[in-house]
Amino acid sequence: MRRTRSILLAALSLVLVSGAATVANATDSDTEAAAIAKKKTKCSPTQQAILDVPHRLFAAWDAADANTFAAQFTTDGHMIPSNGAYLTSRSQIATYFTGAFAGPYNGTRMIGKPSSVRCLTDDIAVIDGLGGILRPGDTYTDPEDVPIGQRIIVSWTAVRIDNVYYMKEFQSTNVQS
Repeated sequence: MRRTRSILLAALSLVLVSGAATVANATDSDTEAAAIAKKKTKCSPTQQAILDVPHRLFAAWDAADANTFAAQFTTDGHMIPSNGAYLTSRSQIATYFTGAFAGPYNGTRMIGKPSSVRCLTDDIAVIDGLGGILRPGDTYTDPEDVPIGQRIIVSWTAVRIDNVYYMKEFQSTNVQS
């Protein structure tokens, strides 16, 4: 019973957080957004729009483009990279990765694949996956082949705003063994 209550409270928190993200990302074209919202499809674990979010992140990482990387998050998105930094806005994410791409992540690439997609509501999906940060010269194409220390487990919460999914929460952890 306690576990069920904890799960329900966590799901409710995500619903409330996604509502705040929608307000935080609202535009002047609310009427147009409302029309689009009426036409949107329900969340589906195989929906390409959800699966595109990590691919947009990977492309921005591979281009070492901190601003495009950060633009894949809601304005109030949170990220906890595998080094434990705690980033609480799109601007903090952009600033962090501007330095990271000029420093420790210079020349790196990111690969990954979802292991599960769970729809919590029509507009919120949790994506779990396996990924890897590739060093210059690495040719891995499957995250399972990436060596320990470069391989990461990720959990992302994506929210839909105007029929586009963005990262709301991103957490990654280095695989230890």
